[in-house]
Amino acid sequence: MTDPKKRFEEYLEQCKLENIPQLMGRFEHYYQLLGSANRMVNLVSRNLPQEKYWVQHFLDSLLALECLDFTDKTVLDFGSGGGLPGIPIKLVVPQCTMVMLDSVQKKTNAIQEFVEALGLADTSVYCSRLEDYAFLGRRPSFDYVICRAVALEPRYLAPLRRLLKPSGMAIFYKAQKLNDIENLTYEVLLDKTDPDLGMRKIIAVKQRNLMMR
Repeated sequence: MTDPKKRFEEYLEQCKLENIPQLMGRFEHYYQLLGSANRMVNLVSRNLPQEKYWVQHFLDSLLALECLDFTDKTVLDFGSGGGLPGIPIKLVVPQCTMVMLDSVQKKTNAIQEFVEALGLADTSVYCSRLEDYAFLGRRPSFDYVICRAVALEPRYLAPLRRLLKPSGMAIFYKAQKLNDIENLTYEVLLDKTDPDLGMRKIIAVKQRNLMMR
């Protein structure tokens, strides 16, 4: 079996990214921060050995880059947990503006520490429910709202419509089950089977389609 860290580095090379040694250094820093914080705050599953973060969390987070251009986009990571997928995307595409949202204060405190330690510019962290954040004054409107580990509940639809620009999209990371979005009009942007991740889909729902049929 390929070493997970090596597998991740090979993935960055396949994506034809520049300055991969420097990028790997930044991901190594994040890996250490996440592993240390996760021993105190449950940010990601503790049943997953830390060495598997490289593929199960970091590589998985970057799959959206295969079908979307985040350059100069305003992005909301909804249900960010340990900063996933927001921090990996921001590390690879520093030109985007990233907001990470979670309703658990301990998690957002940890994410804020990650952001400061990694020196991530144009990156904000909020502790709030989506329904409340949608009505926050002076917040940005978003090109993308990305949801990697959040099931879409009906109560989220109106806030998501409010948060997105008219041209914006909600982006969902999915495996096989699509129960939560099956009554929406959506587009499958990426559909692949990975030897380590299994079946993965990146699904987009346009702002105007965030309502049940």
